[in-house]
Amino acid sequence: MAIIKCKECGNEISSEARNCPKCGYKIPKSIGCGTAILIIIAIFVALVMISGPDTDYVQSSPESDHSHLQALDHPSPQNKIENPGDQWIYQQSNDQMSKDLVYQAQVFSTNTVNFDFPYSGAQHGSLTLRTHPRHGKDVIFNIARGQILCYSYDKCSVLIRFDDGDPIKYTALSAADNSSETIFIENYNKFAGQMLKAKKVRISVNIYKEGSPVFEFDVSDFDVNKYRPTKIN
Repeated sequence: MAIIKCKECGNEISSEARNCPKCGYKIPKSIGCGTAILIIIAIFVALVMISGPDTDYVQSSPESDHSHLQALDHPSPQNKIENPGDQWIYQQSNDQMSKDLVYQAQVFSTNTVNFDFPYSGAQHGSLTLRTHPRHGKDVIFNIARGQILCYSYDKCSVLIRFDDGDPIKYTALSAADNSSETIFIENYNKFAGQMLKAKKVRISVNIYKEGSPVFEFDVSDFDVNKYRPTKIN
């Protein structure tokens, strides 16, 4: 118990009094430390129960993310290769329009290319061979971030070197959705024929503020039967 002053008349009264005996002023009750702690705990528990788990997160499946590889997103380097040909990823899916099969084979670059601002960071390129029932045969080159200087209104040049041979100039087209990270290298049959005889492919493309970096791909032990049940060409 303590002696306090009435806020209304200034009379000294007990802290346990409910009313001032002089003026009748109602004395407000203070909250003790124990009560205050209990109230804080109760509020915290209530907030946790209201918020609950994050139900907005949905994990997408690899099949939906890589069904066509029209424009690859954020490629990752391959894990350590244990068996010959393990660096290749083979996929088959049904074309939603024709219901025929789409065949794909993909490999990531073995080297890392570091970009400066505004696409800062290390990244790998990806190389994809695709046979589509409606779009035909494509050689697709993709980076995760950056601007490949190849525009929809004009073709661009790409230098490609198979093993220790001389660089060969190929033409390429930008993606139909104007993605700056993806190009389609023309002359599929020529590229595939050279690739089947090679172990390494180097691709050099013009990239905004990066010059013409070279991406190296281990294309050895390509399995035609895993890619397609028929010939590659």
